[in-house]
Amino acid sequence: MTSATAAPPALPPDLTATLRSRLSHGARLTEGAGAAGAMVQAAEVSDVVAAVRLAGRHGVALAVRGPGRSGGPGAAGRPGRPGGPARRLTVDPDRLAQVTVSPAGWARVGAGVSWRELAGEAGRHGLTPLTGGSASERVADTVTGGGVGPLARTYGLAADRVRAVEVVTGDGALRRVTPDDEPELFWGLRGGGAALGVVTAVELDLLAAGPRYGGQLRWAPGDAARVLDAWRAWTATLPAQAGTSLVLSRPRQGEGGVAVRFAWAGDPEDGVAVLDGLLGPLAAGGRPLDSEIAPRGPAGLATPQQVTDPGSSLLADRLPDDGAGAVLRAVRGSRPRTVELRLLGGALGWVPERPSAVCHRDSRLAVLVTGGAGSEDRAATRACTDDVAAAFGADLGGREPAHGFAAVPDVLARTPTPAVRDRLAALAAGADPHRVLEGAAPR
Repeated sequence: MTSATAAPPALPPDLTATLRSRLSHGARLTEGAGAAGAMVQAAEVSDVVAAVRLAGRHGVALAVRGPGRSGGPGAAGRPGRPGGPARRLTVDPDRLAQVTVSPAGWARVGAGVSWRELAGEAGRHGLTPLTGGSASERVADTVTGGGVGPLARTYGLAADRVRAVEVVTGDGALRRVTPDDEPELFWGLRGGGAALGVVTAVELDLLAAGPRYGGQLRWAPGDAARVLDAWRAWTATLPAQAGTSLVLSRPRQGEGGVAVRFAWAGDPEDGVAVLDGLLGPLAAGGRPLDSEIAPRGPAGLATPQQVTDPGSSLLADRLPDDGAGAVLRAVRGSRPRTVELRLLGGALGWVPERPSAVCHRDSRLAVLVTGGAGSEDRAATRACTDDVAAAFGADLGGREPAHGFAAVPDVLARTPTPAVRDRLAALAAGADPHRVLEGAAPR
């Protein structure tokens, strides 16, 4: 028996029946209530079209499911039309998993394909993708979120390698977007987030497979200050062929510490020589606790898992003395927390042939702070990030902190400039006239 106070169904019975009748035989519709919403597990692109069209006609908020996405686990729904019950529909694209690799040097991947899966297929042809930050991240998510991968300093953003995007826009139209056919939408989809449509497939250029070298070194918590000092000095002259980040962690369970991630695009012997520039000054204080540095496949340079807890981030021109101290203090509190310093610069600062909605390419450093998904944890993470921002001061270059994000979008796409925000809003108004897409109002 249903309680009188139970949440109303996310979709009323008539809309549920209508949507079921329009889905393909292999698709699944899971019903939920209230903010939990209903979910369509798409088996074909036509299922995405059916979901988006129903959402537009009946004022149902629409999201895309995935780690770090607004439709991911624990996300709150956006209410439907004023005065009506909460209505929310999530599209899960994971089964759109087709991969086609052309020997000519490009690939077409469905929206459910991860970088690890694409790298495996491309490797059979002697090719490799320019991955996003996590090997488990979906290619489509990386494209809409920018895509600062481990070799971004060498080759630029993953989104800069895109040839075409297949997307169902908020008006229910399936479009193949290219720089020639729809240049404005092509600009916005790469880095513009979820405001413009549900991506169903992506075409992107690949690189010739070559040697890759890197991994992670880890030190004890007591070594954090000296490792940070050495890393800061080392990165001041690091060539663009190298990518690196430093991670300070205080976990809920187990031992934390400090880790340095390193990625090298080229001969491993040259990578060893570059890494010695960091390890040499640290040798007097003892060896790392462990090292996973080794020759790697293309996806092996990316982190294995995505960050799913919401967090905050900063973009800066450099790491000042006060900023270094604030970063160290951030992981000495009572709450579990992870702080990552990610070196930018290199090819990220180059103007791409086909501009995108990604901003702040001139940034030299990103600081990412995460600390749990609970409301108190999120508030503490935000306050901690604001303290770090105050310590950086003018070295932020006027860039505002970004709060409440997980893996998508990536650090450069979280705080659009006013001009980019206005341009995305104009695009969204045309592509999503009913304003059903979650995230349809760009930040």
